Amino acid sequence: MNRNINYIGMLNLLRTLQTAGLMSQKEARNIAARLKIETGADVMVSL
Repeated sequence: MNRNINYIGMLNLLRTLQTAGLMSQKEARNIAARLKIETGADVMVSL
């Protein structure tokens, strides 16, 4: 699968967890940054 599609899917999950109050915005951003490196995604998306 396309690495950008996978990354965006994981970002959607992070947003859902953040909206549910299960993680802070800072935590979501840190995880998103790590995921971007690990997946090799090259899209620019903000949380």
